[in-house]
Amino acid sequence: YGAAISADYASFTAANAIVETVDKVTDDGGSPQQYLLLVGALRSLSRAEHAPSLTLDSFLLRSLAIAGWAPSFDTCAVTGVTGDHTAFVAQLGGVVSDAVAPPGSPRLDRDTIALMAALLQGDWDVADASAERSRAQASGAVAAYTQFHLERGLRSLQHVERANS
Repeated sequence: YGAAISADYASFTAANAIVETVDKVTDDGGSPQQYLLLVGALRSLSRAEHAPSLTLDSFLLRSLAIAGWAPSFDTCAVTGVTGDHTAFVAQLGGVVSDAVAPPGSPRLDRDTIALMAALLQGDWDVADASAERSRAQASGAVAAYTQFHLERGLRSLQHVERANS
């Protein structure tokens, strides 16, 4: 997949972030699920099936889910109560109800939360139809969630093209 990916800067930088994530998530203890997810993401980037930023964000969410850190998007990550929660707190595991949201918690609009849930589930019809504003907001939340759970930054994320994806 290298030639097709390296010919497009957005795909190249997304692929770098994907590979760096796999390296940190597996920590030299390979996982067949992580490997299959990696191959699928690189194949998707090489074929330009979706915007590179969507492929990356979907990969990050799914990789973390495989590692045991699946974020919650439909129930409060703290109380388990189902609701229309908009506070997203990476440290608490996803969306949380207003009752437990720390002061100043970032708020995501409903379209962004729906996009993030679609990326986790692989619902590409919803993801591909999402608005740029939702994609940008989701990318920031996914990056924060990923870096919190990996307990370190991903150096390659700073080079990922997010605008006009």
